Amino acid sequence: MNRSRQPLRIVLAYVAAALTNFAAEGQTTAPPATQPTTPPATQPGARTAAPPATQSVAPPAAPSAPLQSFEALAWLRGCWEGKAARYEFNEQWQSARGGMMLGSSQTVVGQQTQDYTYMRIESRSDGLYYVAVPSGKKEIAFKLAGVEDNKGVKVFTFSNPQDEYPQRIVYRYSEHGLLFAQVGGKVDGKDKEVTYPMHRVDCVTGAISRD
Repeated sequence: MNRSRQPLRIVLAYVAAALTNFAAEGQTTAPPATQPTTPPATQPGARTAAPPATQSVAPPAAPSAPLQSFEALAWLRGCWEGKAARYEFNEQWQSARGGMMLGSSQTVVGQQTQDYTYMRIESRSDGLYYVAVPSGKKEIAFKLAGVEDNKGVKVFTFSNPQDEYPQRIVYRYSEHGLLFAQVGGKVDGKDKEVTYPMHRVDCVTGAISRD
């Protein structure tokens, strides 16, 4: 009886071994773990390409508007007098009204009037103009070309490049009540300038005013 069971045990052993091998082959081999990849660290001193800088182009500056207001010339209103050698001269200006500021000047030598001029400063479409009519002659217009403040002295330059003389009229005004009216240009190709130093005076009494 023991002999009959022995072949059966052998068969069972083979079957068990076969099942064990089959189970081993059916297992799925797990793939190796994937390590997360990190970008390489930037080396010290390494240059990183930066995006090109965008240059902002500023719009062209708008041309400055011509001076149209008489406010900057309000100081001129009133009476001015001066003297140089035998010459006595004066100017008188009214307040600006209706887009115009009226004035007149006179130069006296001894007891005789040597010269007189009617002036006006008027507003035009392209700025302010100083218009002079000297001794009844044809009028000459000078455009306001520049306004400066030089250490407390206000400088107003009127220009007329079409004529040789006068080509410009410059008014220099100090807050101390001093006015220098300068007429300049060229005569026979040479520069010529005449300056009239004046101070503010009371229009009635003629007394020097410091206002």
